[in-house]
Amino acid sequence: MKPIDFFPKFNELDLYSTKVDFHLHSTWTDGKNSIQEIIDYAKSIGLHSIAITDHIRESSSYFDEYKKEINILDNNQEINIYTGFEAKVSNFCGNIDVKKEVAEVADIAIVSVHRYPLGNRLYNASDFKKNIAQEIELELSLAALKQGGFNVLGHPGGMSLTYFKEFPADFYEEIIIECVKNEIAFDFNGRYHKNIFNVLCPLLNKHNPHISIGTDSHCIDKMGIWNKKLEEYVKWL
Repeated sequence: MKPIDFFPKFNELDLYSTKVDFHLHSTWTDGKNSIQEIIDYAKSIGLHSIAITDHIRESSSYFDEYKKEINILDNNQEINIYTGFEAKVSNFCGNIDVKKEVAEVADIAIVSVHRYPLGNRLYNASDFKKNIAQEIELELSLAALKQGGFNVLGHPGGMSLTYFKEFPADFYEEIIIECVKNEIAFDFNGRYHKNIFNVLCPLLNKHNPHISIGTDSHCIDKMGIWNKKLEEYVKWL
């Protein structure tokens, strides 16, 4: 995995560091575009580095071939292409649903709260009242950060934002503090965070975590908009 200083700190963002996308999904899992199509589009919008971060589970068997394709393409392109994955938090102990040997060789290891593991079942955030769902998402996030084994916390607060359009600012602050303490980058995510930009920026400015910029795009036409917003923010500083 890339070390924490691979990612910029929030208060050190400049125009160059905004021209990346480290959260992208391809046809290897649920994305709509091939890796080559993603690369071509990334170049067309001026990005210098991307990471392909397809969904993975401990039972997944595709990673070796996937990594091989990315390595071949990386050697023949004008931009940097990193191998990554997105795995889910498995339980309230903070374990993650990916093989240890896969996590060790990936450049960008994203771990996200998706469905909530309770007993032997997985539940959607919408199966709970808003405040309960938010508390569960916080607890799973903090448990993963304390357990470690990855370098990016994926779309923090994302499930609560999806189903309830909000996640408490004080919960975000707890997560950001834990990211700093455990040297794990905060996924500043265009898909989930675009509507709470003004809530997150003061907290990120206050605690200055390392951040990973990503769009969580499953289709190339979703790429680029978030980067432009971050560029505008940097120019404003």
